[in-house]
Amino acid sequence: MSYLRPITPNSDNSSLVNYPVLVSSQLRRLVKLEIDLIPQIKNRWEKILIDRTTDRVQAEHAIRDCYAYAGLEQPRILWTENPLTAIMILINRPDLVDVASDLLSQIWTSCNQEIERQIDPEFTRVVQAYANPRAQIIGKPETIAADPLGDFLNQVSISKIQQVYPHLDPTILPAALQDHRIAYLSYFDYFQQIGLNIPQIRPLIDLAKSGGCCWAFANIAIATPKPSTIEFSDRGVLSALIYDGVNILD
Repeated sequence: MSYLRPITPNSDNSSLVNYPVLVSSQLRRLVKLEIDLIPQIKNRWEKILIDRTTDRVQAEHAIRDCYAYAGLEQPRILWTENPLTAIMILINRPDLVDVASDLLSQIWTSCNQEIERQIDPEFTRVVQAYANPRAQIIGKPETIAADPLGDFLNQVSISKIQQVYPHLDPTILPAALQDHRIAYLSYFDYFQQIGLNIPQIRPLIDLAKSGGCCWAFANIAIATPKPSTIEFSDRGVLSALIYDGVNILD
């Protein structure tokens, strides 16, 4: 990563906590201490992806904080056993008004605006590539596949669901607050850790750590736990998403 041309902060402190982040009208580069933090963020999100523990209390707090940030009325939170059960509810409740897309857009947009106001684009691309545990870098950080595994899981899951519900049009399914958005969350988490003012990302990070998929509607949120096991065949094909001992892809 020598092409980053890091600069050294005007301080003898070795901790980011003690390094003042100076905001100016000129976009700044990342300093060496901040660059050194990138692999730590990647490692942090690798552990989050591996962790199969569901914390319903933390997940519910995170969901309510998302609604509060968007200025929405606090929802009733309905937990289902797994995503298939949740999708059955969605299929039979066309009256539900999706708010997840607008909520995510508000958070993504406000976070990106703060980052783009302060950080040189050369360095944001490096963070996108190297803080994300699922990214595949093709040549340079400017050319990355942000989340090939997440995209694959989504495609296979939808394919399996359509085998059970052959007439289901997956395009009608609303966006989930948290499914395979690690590329975004690791990126925003990094900039939050170095001191940029984007506290609105915290609820989504907490939700990723504590729960599975969550669909947000006006007055109600439908949440699922994390799968207890994800298995792949010898050929790398997703073969099992197990919830409470049941493979929902079977």
